[in-house]
Amino acid sequence: MTNKLSESLQKVLGKYLESSNLELKAGIFESATYSDGTPVATVGYLNEYGASINVPEKTTTIYRKMNPDGAFASKGRFVKASKSNFATDHSVPAHTINIPPRPFFRTVLANGKQEWSGVLAKDIKRDGGDVKQAMSRLGERIVDELQSSVLSWAEPPNSPSTVAKKGFNHPLVDTSQLSRSFGYEVNDD
Repeated sequence: MTNKLSESLQKVLGKYLESSNLELKAGIFESATYSDGTPVATVGYLNEYGASINVPEKTTTIYRKMNPDGAFASKGRFVKASKSNFATDHSVPAHTINIPPRPFFRTVLANGKQEWSGVLAKDIKRDGGDVKQAMSRLGERIVDELQSSVLSWAEPPNSPSTVAKKGFNHPLVDTSQLSRSFGYEVNDD
């Protein structure tokens, strides 16, 4: 019964899509950027496929607050430059940052590939043949699945240094910009 229903839905889908120039695009669009101008799609790509980033040696300034008696305030913790009264320069040696692959996007595509055509066919039928409306609904679903994938991704975990910096261990979550940057559009191209 399921195969006959599936075949029937595929025929309905084929009939409506043949007469349509509509195209559904879902993912991270070029306009999505972090506050420093870094494209969100670049960060998504680096996390999806993994990367090794060589960081050259550099000098950095560390800011702290000193008490009037000469002892460090706040147990010597670093502070913002505007809050400090003591600064020291330190050399940071060259090092490599290794980002393991976390295929959040490909996983959603692989899991949805078989299901989405059936969902689209049912929605077209339910919407009385309104392909654009059905594609919009599917676009919303794909965006939801991508966001869920990013927010729930757990393996491999962050390195201990990343956990210390972020304060938590959600490998694909820091500012949540990645998960908020997914979108979709239905075009008549």
